[in-house]
Amino acid sequence: MPIEKIKFLTVKETVYRKLVMAIVSGEIAPGTPLLAQELADQFGVSLMPIRESLRKLEAGGFVVVQKNRRLVVRELSVKDLHEILKIRLDLELMAAREAVKNITKDEINRLEELMDEMDTAENPEEFFKANYEFHHTVYKTAKMPILKQIISDLWMRVSPYLHIYLASISPYRTPKIPYHDGILEGLRKKNSEEVCRYLAQDLEGAAELVSEVLTNRSLKELVEMRNNKKN
Repeated sequence: MPIEKIKFLTVKETVYRKLVMAIVSGEIAPGTPLLAQELADQFGVSLMPIRESLRKLEAGGFVVVQKNRRLVVRELSVKDLHEILKIRLDLELMAAREAVKNITKDEINRLEELMDEMDTAENPEEFFKANYEFHHTVYKTAKMPILKQIISDLWMRVSPYLHIYLASISPYRTPKIPYHDGILEGLRKKNSEEVCRYLAQDLEGAAELVSEVLTNRSLKELVEMRNNKKN
C-alpha cells in the first residue's frame, strides 16, 4: 500500500502561500499596500520570512513597487484585462484541444461532479474552488504541464476581481454558467470545435464581469460591501 509522503512547509513557504491565497481570493484587495512589519505582526513571525515572501510576490507579478518604494497588490486596467483575455484564449483553447484527445471516462465523471458542486455552492469560495478545478481538470488532461502552469498564473491575475464581485452580491446567489454544459458535451463527443466555442464564451463572459468591476463600479465600494457582509 503506497503511503503519501508528509510535506513539511517552512515558515517562509507557509507565509507565501497564505499571502498568495489572500490576494487571489480578494481578501487582500488590489491596490492594498503591504507593510512588512504589519504583516509580521499579523502572522506572528519575524520580518525575514515576510520580506522573502514579498520579494517572491513581486517576482511573480502579484505586487508592484511604487515610486515611494511602497509595495502594493497589483491592480488591473481594462487594457491589461483585454490583453490577458487574448492570451488566455490562445493558451486555454490550445489546452482544450489537447484535452479532447486525452479525456477519459473518469475525468468526464469528475467534471460532472464539479458542475453539481458549482450548482449547489452556498458561497463564493465553494463556487470558485469547483469552477477552478473544473477548468484545470480539463487543462491537466492536455498533458502539457508548462502550459497549465502559465494558465494558472494568468487566472491568478483576474481571480481577485471575480471573488470581490461575487462576494459583494447580497444575498449570494450561485452564478449560472451555461457554457460548462457545452464544454462537457463537446468533451463527451470528442468535438474540439464545440469545446473551444463554449470555452471561449465562458472566458469572455468572465472578462465582462471583471470589466464591470473596473469600469462601472468602484472596486473600493465592492470591497466595503464584501467586508460589511462579513461583519
